[in-house]
Amino acid sequence: MVLTMAAVADHKGIPLSDLQVEVSTRSTGEGHEQETCFQSTIRLGGDLTPRERRLLFNAARTCEVHKMLGHPVRFEETLA
Repeated sequence: MVLTMAAVADHKGIPLSDLQVEVSTRSTGEGHEQETCFQSTIRLGGDLTPRERRLLFNAARTCEVHKMLGHPVRFEETLA
């Protein structure tokens, strides 16, 4: 998320002087019904316009990691 936001800021020429993200997790349910929720708090420093803040926030919400973890993930191992 942070790398995606920094890349978008660089690409769009947005002066991002400070970026902080805190992530906490919460699990609910049991067994196969268990779900983990990642809660992120994003702090954007600098003199950003509302449009720039919205652009960076949307970049965080749609980063590739979110896309990958937003769906069931399967792990396959092979011992050679």
